[in-house]
Amino acid sequence: MNTAGIGPIPVDILIQNGVVVSMDAARTILYDGALAIDAGRIVAIGPTDKLSESYVGRKVINARQKAVLPGLIDTHHHFLQNLLKGARDDLAFVDWIDQVSSPLISMAVADYLEGNHDLQCQATRLGCAEALLSGITTILNMEWATPQEVVGVYEQAGIRVVHALYLTDVDKWDSPGMVLSLDATMNLAEQLMARCQVSKGGRVTFRYGPACENSASSDLLREVRRLADENQAGIHIHVAESQFGWDNIHELYGKTPVQYLHDLGLLGPDVLGTHCIWLTDEDVEILRQTGTSVSYNPECHMKLALGIAPVTKMLETGVAVSLGTDTCAVNDNMDLFEAMRVGAFLQKISTMDPAVVPAYEALELGTMGGARALGMEDEIGSLEVGKKADLILVDLGRVHM
Repeated sequence: MNTAGIGPIPVDILIQNGVVVSMDAARTILYDGALAIDAGRIVAIGPTDKLSESYVGRKVINARQKAVLPGLIDTHHHFLQNLLKGARDDLAFVDWIDQVSSPLISMAVADYLEGNHDLQCQATRLGCAEALLSGITTILNMEWATPQEVVGVYEQAGIRVVHALYLTDVDKWDSPGMVLSLDATMNLAEQLMARCQVSKGGRVTFRYGPACENSASSDLLREVRRLADENQAGIHIHVAESQFGWDNIHELYGKTPVQYLHDLGLLGPDVLGTHCIWLTDEDVEILRQTGTSVSYNPECHMKLALGIAPVTKMLETGVAVSLGTDTCAVNDNMDLFEAMRVGAFLQKISTMDPAVVPAYEALELGTMGGARALGMEDEIGSLEVGKKADLILVDLGRVHM
């Protein structure tokens, strides 16, 4: 704060006159608020009149009639499939994999093997643009055979990305074109991890991405756990997404997918499981005890009729839940605000309780919930002094608002 006799402190950016929704633990909202930002971090937050006396911005943003929010965090997406907007909405899950998802993924894998990276890079560029224009400043992008060049695309866009590389050694979907050899995938993982470690501003990080409990052998899942520990990298995996997958694991091992992964030693605080629809109460407790986080993708669950994830139960139990848009092939957009609204409504109707997941909690799923799920809660997810200035302005003066 400014001291007597000293002029205003210069900062890179001063945002003033906005409705600042901090998403901090105290749920602070300033209705004529301001933020001072310097060197990419928030250095002060407070009423506009006080901060305008104490700080002078090299750039000043008038946020009148705008809400100032933390940048939204999308914890599950596949940029490649942004090219599949408007895809079939009348197929069962297994048929959708075969007819919609598999052909494009197989094409991308074939291109990678031929050294042609245009499709993946252009889809990534499109996805980054759409994410940012939708208010998403951090995203987990899970892809198959992705060249190192995609990290350059992320850097050019300026978005914060957790890049997860698919790992699979079981072709449960009878789509061999989607499967890169395990040796080649592991080599690629090493290359991507090294490239992410030197990404501009440290904005791109790497996670191992075993596809799901059905598409990775128990040996591979144990190896992923070993590598994640050795390299201090996170893990991202589809968990209990469909009844098809649940039935297969139960038939093979007599366990639920969550119990199976837990017994293998895979689960833990560095694991983000996406979907988590077909869960028992015991499964939810395992997720809580292991500190495993969850990405909730409600619109995907609806379009493919996969089921309704027990998010209310998970939140009540203390599981860290975040929000994802999944892919435009099963969502048709990257609107995380829409996902908040739809996701909350699904929980209300599934529990027959209109009080569950109220608006603030829904917004939290897309901000601090995402930060916690990615282990980034000390850096992003809320507007607080010392945190990175990942934020968005939402124009409240537009007619459609």
